[in-house]
Amino acid sequence: MTDVLPPQAGLEVQGIFHKYTINKSNSADSTVSIINKNSTGSGNIYERHDNWDQLPSNTKIGFDLVNPSLGTKWGKGSITASNGATLTDVIVAYNYKFDPCYIPLSDPSCPNFKDALYQYLLDNDLLNNEPAIDDPYYDEWVQYQLDQKTEEQEEEEAKEKQKEEEQEELKMEKALSVAGAAEQIANPTQQLAMMQQMAAAGTLDSYYNATIEGGKYEDTIILIDSSIKDNDKALRNLKQDNLHKKIVRSQYKD
Repeated sequence: MTDVLPPQAGLEVQGIFHKYTINKSNSADSTVSIINKNSTGSGNIYERHDNWDQLPSNTKIGFDLVNPSLGTKWGKGSITASNGATLTDVIVAYNYKFDPCYIPLSDPSCPNFKDALYQYLLDNDLLNNEPAIDDPYYDEWVQYQLDQKTEEQEEEEAKEKQKEEEQEELKMEKALSVAGAAEQIANPTQQLAMMQQMAAAGTLDSYYNATIEGGKYEDTIILIDSSIKDNDKALRNLKQDNLHKKIVRSQYKD
């Protein structure tokens, strides 16, 4: 198959076209076999056998669809006729498609490009070291670094946003809990229920059952003299305070 299929990797064979003319006598038996060896294992990866027993010479054109498989698995091919029959105008053609992402690094749009690029940088110790400007993946390395920074910033922003949302949610829960408590306290029915619960627990019993002794309380202050003398010392202090205020105020006049 190396002489038939292009050498690029990623080729997948999808079908085989064949055309030949068999030359034989009408009464002779013969079989035409088209075979390809399995290059990665034993046996054949493809084979077709056309029965030409007791048939006259003729030309055959056909096409077989096969399960897509890598071209590298398709080994040496052959087309032969048994019992002395001969073949002319033989054409065996392989229908194949090329997978551009077989090597993910070949195109940034490939699904596994970033993983392949990461592995390439890792294998060449370029994750934290800048490659040479002539490195074939220098531009991809620059873009990879930019993408990493963008992802880190997005993750940080997402964490901050989540933290803010959690804080807002906590504030809302507190506000609702306070509002709910206020509504319950303002509700007369709820107030009555609260008083009933407090009374049932005995919280107010000590106040209801307390007994305060009554009676007549006699004066205990006895005045020896019939008059109370003025406190001269206190009067002198008042005069001094008044004089001090006048002196202070005189400083702010005019």
